Amino acid sequence: MVPGIRTGNWYKGGWYMEKKTAGNIREYSLVGIVVIGVYIGFKYLSPLAAPFLFAFAFVAALHPMLERVQNKYHIKKGILAAGILLLFCVTVGVGVWCLIVFVIQKLGDLFGQIDLFEEKFCIFVGNCCDGIEKKFGMDGAGIERFIMERVNVFIENFQVQVVPRIMDESVGYVKNIVGIVGFLAIMIIAAVLLVKDYNEIMERLARREELRCMMGIGKKVFCHIGTFIRAQLIILFVISLLCAVTLFLGGFEGGILIGLFTGFMDMLPFIGTGLVLMPLAFWQILNGYYTKAVICVILYVICALSREFMEPKLIGEKMGIFPVAILFSVYAGVKLFGVFGIIKGPLALVTVYEIYLFMKGRKGAYGSGKGTEGRGE
Repeated sequence: MVPGIRTGNWYKGGWYMEKKTAGNIREYSLVGIVVIGVYIGFKYLSPLAAPFLFAFAFVAALHPMLERVQNKYHIKKGILAAGILLLFCVTVGVGVWCLIVFVIQKLGDLFGQIDLFEEKFCIFVGNCCDGIEKKFGMDGAGIERFIMERVNVFIENFQVQVVPRIMDESVGYVKNIVGIVGFLAIMIIAAVLLVKDYNEIMERLARREELRCMMGIGKKVFCHIGTFIRAQLIILFVISLLCAVTLFLGGFEGGILIGLFTGFMDMLPFIGTGLVLMPLAFWQILNGYYTKAVICVILYVICALSREFMEPKLIGEKMGIFPVAILFSVYAGVKLFGVFGIIKGPLALVTVYEIYLFMKGRKGAYGSGKGTEGRGE
């Protein structure tokens, strides 16, 4: 071969590799910027924009129906929107109130049996310590005294520290309730104002290409919100039904109501059902119902595995994202955003994904509906 040609090919290959490396660096930098921007938005800006985003999503979803009703019955769209939102808020409020009453009633029954609980606990500890002394020759009475001393110290610390702290934070609870009411009021007012000018707002947004692309991203994110909500409702229904049927067939008193409440608590990430089933299992042990205790533990494991299996499948496959990525986003969301991270995590992942696709130059995917195939590949 002619040496000059080899040298030229080498320079050509080196130039290509340098260009590819620079392109990869720019792409990774772009992803990093998008991730940081989405994190700042979800962490600090989402609480401010949330009522307006919910109002806009509500108006966008129901606007065609509102227009049809207005044209047919001559009822203003603002009045219709306000009525629907008020009905929804009242329904949810009544449901939450019934749940709170149920929980308070059960807690009252529990506190009313505290002496019985203490008696059964002492008998249980005594029997265990006697068994240890007979089987291993250890000082059962000394072990029992040590355990009861630790329990008494825990109860005293609870009464001295935890209960007063809960009472001191009661003002904070009132503030949270006022904040929720304010959030709903602003959302309703914003929806009433938006529904009047919705057509004009959409026409103005459609005049600029970059705004059309942003609206496309927003529509996809809101579609994913709907997918997420449907998935959570399906999981809630399945786990509530599973708990209610299992506890009812297991002979638990009030098994159906406890099971439905357990399914509702499953919305809390990672430990939801355990907040009900683990204390219930311990209570069954104290009463000598070891089979029922085992049922509670097995049911808790099944519920946890069911959620971890269903959530990525129901959300990931519909969104075109790997289920394991959805699972990671839920875990990371809880770590970064707290309890609401179970919702913010997957939404942040989807937002990053859609913005990244747009900034990569796939703008046509939002206008024509093409170019989205194989996203999960």
